Amino acid sequence: MIKFVQCVRRKPGLSKQEFADHFAEYGKQVKAIADASNGQRCVLSRALAVEQNLEIIQERGTKAPYDGMVEVWWERGSDIVAFLDSGSGDEVVDELRRSQEAFMDLPNCTFFFASEDE
Repeated sequence: MIKFVQCVRRKPGLSKQEFADHFAEYGKQVKAIADASNGQRCVLSRALAVEQNLEIIQERGTKAPYDGMVEVWWERGSDIVAFLDSGSGDEVVDELRRSQEAFMDLPNCTFFFASEDE
């Protein structure tokens, strides 16, 4: 199983509600790409504003949690490669990138592919 993970921070000056609104719309775009590329699963998560997160930061010396996280799974990496190489998704991928620029603090986000160990 191949997974694409995005750990997302919101742009400075963007409220949590504004982020949530953008993130929900962004999720629709990500899910459309996942469906078109034979993605097996697509999950978007937002960090909770809970005391326990602050405690972890203070106790462990970690950074603040990401505002959101995106995970998309494929059975085979070749599925996403074929989709990207085909050119059929160029327009939706370009639209996705424009969305990212609108609400993400990209230099402080992390995107990566990973494999799921069993």
